[in-house]
Amino acid sequence: MLSHVLIPLCVSAALQSPLERVMHRKTLDNGLQVIVVENAAVPLATALVAVHNGAFTQDSDEAGLAHLYEHLLFRSFRHNPSAFGIETTKLRGVYNGTTSQEVVNYFVQVPSDRIEPAIGLLADLLRKAGFSNGDLKAERSVVLNELQRDESDPEADLQRQVERALWGSAWHRKDVGGDSSSLQGISLDRLKATYARYYVPNNAALIVTGDVEPERIFEVAQREFGEWVAAPNPFADRPIPAIPALTKTTAVMVAKDVFDVTIVVALRGPSVRTDPAATYAADVFFDVFNDPSSAFQRRLVTTGPFESISGSYLRLDHTGPIEIRGTTQPQHAQEAILAILAELHELDLLQGVTDDDLAIARKRRQVGGALARERTASLAPSIASWWSAAGMDYYLTYNDHMANQTADSLRRFARAYVVGTPRVIGVLGTADVVGRIGDWIRQGAPATPPPPAPAPPAPR
Repeated sequence: MLSHVLIPLCVSAALQSPLERVMHRKTLDNGLQVIVVENAAVPLATALVAVHNGAFTQDSDEAGLAHLYEHLLFRSFRHNPSAFGIETTKLRGVYNGTTSQEVVNYFVQVPSDRIEPAIGLLADLLRKAGFSNGDLKAERSVVLNELQRDESDPEADLQRQVERALWGSAWHRKDVGGDSSSLQGISLDRLKATYARYYVPNNAALIVTGDVEPERIFEVAQREFGEWVAAPNPFADRPIPAIPALTKTTAVMVAKDVFDVTIVVALRGPSVRTDPAATYAADVFFDVFNDPSSAFQRRLVTTGPFESISGSYLRLDHTGPIEIRGTTQPQHAQEAILAILAELHELDLLQGVTDDDLAIARKRRQVGGALARERTASLAPSIASWWSAAGMDYYLTYNDHMANQTADSLRRFARAYVVGTPRVIGVLGTADVVGRIGDWIRQGAPATPPPPAPAPPAPR
C-alpha cells in the first residue's frame, strides 16, 4: 500500500512553488520514500535508489567501507561482474553508482519507455545482494587503483591532506575513499553487516526523474520494492557521534612539481540539523564572494595577489565544510595568504557588499536551481544529496528561505563560522616555495594579518 506524505492535497496549485507542482511523493508501507519529478521535455528518465549511508557511518577502522560496498553491489548482481551492465545495455541505458559523505546512489538512465524495467533492475540489485571473498578481493583492487590515481593528482592530494587535518579524529566519518590499510582490514562479514543495517527500505529512497507519469511510477515502485522488508532504524542503537571541535589553526604544506601555488583555507561550517539558518546564509554569502564583480574579487584578484579564488560551503547534516581556494604565482604566495586571512579576519563587516549584490546572488541561485531541474540526468543524484543531508521539506522551501537572507544573516554566519575560528591553511607548490612558506608560518606569520585593502570601484 502507498500513503501520501508531506504535500497536502488541499493546497491549491496557485499557492504551490513550480517545483512542488512537478514533484510527487509517496511512501510505501515498508518505509521506502518514492520521489518523482516529471519533465516531458526529453524522452529520457532516470531511476535512482539512494541509501542513507556513506562515510558518516564508518567507524575508525572502516574508512572506505561505504565506497567499497557500492562497488561490490554492482559486482554481485547475478554473480556476474558484467551482468548489470549487460542488462542496462539491453534497455539502451547507462548506469553508475556514487558514494559521498552522507548518501550512496545507484542509478540507471534510459529512454522513458524503458523506465519500468529499469526500476525492476534496481530493485533486483538492492534486494538480492550476495558476494564472496573472491568478489571482495577483486573489487578491493579496483578501489585501491582509484585511490592511487587520485593520489597522483597534486590538487587531489592537497584536498585530502587538508580535509584530514580539518576533521582530525573524526576523519574516518568524512573519508569516502579510505586508504590501503583501512580497505585491507574490511572483511566480508563487515560488509554483510553494513548491508543488513543500512540497506533497508526505511533508510532509502527511490527517485525517478524525467518523462514519466507519477501515478504509474508509484504502482511500479509498489510492485518492485513492496516486498523489501523493513528493519529497525539503523541509527537507533548506533547514533552518529558529534564531531569533536577543531581547537587550533594548523597548516599543511604539499610539495609537488607544479607551476602555480594553490592556497586553501578550510573551516568547519554549519550543520543542516543544528543550524539550518546558517546554511542558507552560507550559500548566499559564497554566491556574492564568487561573483567576478564583487568587492571580494576586486580586492583579491583584480588588484590583489590571486589569479583566481572561490569559496564554497557543502551542505551536510553532520557539519559541512567551508573552503576558500585560490591560485597565485610563487612570488606572490605569502602576500596572497596574508590577503585572504585579512579578508576572513573581517568577513563579518561585508566590506563593499551592497543590497544589490545580495539580490543578484539570490536571483542567480533561483535561476541556477531552475536550470538544474531541467537536466534530468543530473537531477536525481542532486535530489538524493538534498534528501540525505537536509530532507525534502528543506529542498522544497529552499528558495523561500534564500529570498529572506539579508546582510545581517550573512554577518551572523561569518561571525559564527569564519571570523576568529580555527582553520586549516593548505599550500601546494614546489618544494622550494612550500619550504619557504612553512618557515615563514613557523616563525609566527601570519598570526595577525593586516586589514583588507579597499576594493577598487566596480566597473560601470
